[in-house]
Amino acid sequence: MTIEEKIGIVRGTGQLNPTRRCVGDTTAVSRLGVPSICFNDGPAGVRLSKGVTGFPAGINAASTFSRRLMIARGKALGEEFRGKGIQVFLGPAMDIVDAQSESRESFGPDPYLNGEGAFQTITGVQSVGVQACAKHFIANNQEHWRYGLSANVDDRTLAEIYWYPFLRSIEYSNLRNLETGYVVSDWGATHDSASDNANAGLDMEQPGDFILIGGGVFAGLEIAVNLGFVSENRLNQMVTRVLAPWYRLGQDSGYPPVNFDAQRPDGSGSRNLNVSVRSDAHTALVREIASASAVLLKNNRTITTGTQSGTTTRGLPLAASKVKTIAVIGQDAKMPNLHCNDLNECNDGTMSIGWGSGSNSLEFIIPPIDAILSFVGMSANITSSLSNDLTTGPAAAEGKDVALVFVNAMSGELGAYDVVNGNEGDRNNLDLWFKGGSLVETIAAVNENTVVVVHSVGPVYMPWSTHPNITAIIYAGAPGEQTGPSIVDVLYGNYNPSGRLPFSIADPEDDYGTTIVYDSLGFPEIDYTEKLLLDYRYMDSRGIVPRFEFGFGLSYTTFAYSGLSISASGTSQIIKFTVTNTGSFAGAEKPQLYLGYPSDAGEPSKVLRGFEEVTLDLGASSIVSMTLIQRDMR
Repeated sequence: MTIEEKIGIVRGTGQLNPTRRCVGDTTAVSRLGVPSICFNDGPAGVRLSKGVTGFPAGINAASTFSRRLMIARGKALGEEFRGKGIQVFLGPAMDIVDAQSESRESFGPDPYLNGEGAFQTITGVQSVGVQACAKHFIANNQEHWRYGLSANVDDRTLAEIYWYPFLRSIEYSNLRNLETGYVVSDWGATHDSASDNANAGLDMEQPGDFILIGGGVFAGLEIAVNLGFVSENRLNQMVTRVLAPWYRLGQDSGYPPVNFDAQRPDGSGSRNLNVSVRSDAHTALVREIASASAVLLKNNRTITTGTQSGTTTRGLPLAASKVKTIAVIGQDAKMPNLHCNDLNECNDGTMSIGWGSGSNSLEFIIPPIDAILSFVGMSANITSSLSNDLTTGPAAAEGKDVALVFVNAMSGELGAYDVVNGNEGDRNNLDLWFKGGSLVETIAAVNENTVVVVHSVGPVYMPWSTHPNITAIIYAGAPGEQTGPSIVDVLYGNYNPSGRLPFSIADPEDDYGTTIVYDSLGFPEIDYTEKLLLDYRYMDSRGIVPRFEFGFGLSYTTFAYSGLSISASGTSQIIKFTVTNTGSFAGAEKPQLYLGYPSDAGEPSKVLRGFEEVTLDLGASSIVSMTLIQRDMR
């Protein structure tokens, strides 16, 4: 290759390039059969294209506590990216997040859960020949000041918290002897000179030109090579690293060409070939993940017979034979704005995803109100108030057999310093948006069977959770396009909820031990003084009892544990026990393994080091085995 051809492979063609078809790309070397490599968002589905699926966000994949669903989600994502001709899936995100931060792209504040989510996603994506891009390295934990801050983190904290998911993610390559990969910049995140970046280990710059406050440094790469500031050996290494996974994953043979135009997301123009990559299997999977990630936080169920097998009269699951009048309340229940901008910077309907480059397609979204109307049909009378109006909502709810209240809280990417309902990327606080908390309280004041569904990117304040008229609360996260059908499945018991919280829900913000830096005179210095103590780790260290703890989630059935045993196997420890379904519904239990350390180890009092998914029919039992390897015990 010539130097010009090599540089075309390691530098994007530019955000302002009118012929660019993907979010990022490279220059083809046609004479050698190397195409332009297509990079595209995002972690929850193909963005800026028609005919794609809107998957649940990463935080919902985490809520499933199911490796089975994590890897299936990754495989389905990979299939759709491949079907669009995209070589590089810009995900998964594995940023360790604070309570208010733009958190739904990744898998929460726990490094182990984040690492498992990343590993399984990458395994699924790359199983169909698509490259995964693990991001964002490193300590990318808030949107405010994302374009300029100093993250001051000590080495131990970096190793045990922030590097942990990345180390786990690259084990996919190590286990398969791939040993391939390269470092690509975030869009507009490069500064200083071409030689500074290339010699420090950057293999590719995207999108290749200046964007907002940075980028375009590799415009000087050819000069740097010619002057000897960057050796030709280093340039060859960069090109080799970029092309190695392209060859290793078989993208050099039979890979679909790009068939969409990210610069025309409406599907117009001759470069949009309107290829649909949707499938019934993907739709069913999205619906299952959305249901499996729904966390039942409260269920004060009243039953006709006084036993679990009786018919529900208050609480969940709803019984069609008993519920004849239904109120559906809240802006979050209705169809969202389908004509928002390319970054989905709107929140005027149901929230299925956040905004920014991690958003996804709303083309096929089914909001809760539509799914409820379709499922209930003529079997009950439905009254709706699809706003957060504190007068019309209670009027609709009063006297009904059940009031279903939908509320949300959203976050997204800073972008061009974009503001959505007063929030600039990260949330301003942990309040529900549009006075959602007040809406819940006014509905509960007039209806003794109030069921609350929360769509949110992270924890929210729930001071109303103990109200006696609130019989059930479901945290549904950011569930993707099948948000309506999936919540109906849970509400009516067609899917027994098995989701677990991937974060804690506490009351005052101080209970989390971290905060977003909003105000600063110039780019701030952010000291990570919490060190290893994030979320439940911090709360345990301070004796704080959260309203709902990390890993918590109820079921319509009950489970019992017995027969615990621990044995050594080489340098590993094998933990075995039996789980039995002792209730009246089939369901899935999610056992979790936490490891404690000696008091002088300087570690949190307990850390997550394992989880499993155990699906059991009524009365059935299963022996569960978990293994702690040496790394888990460090």
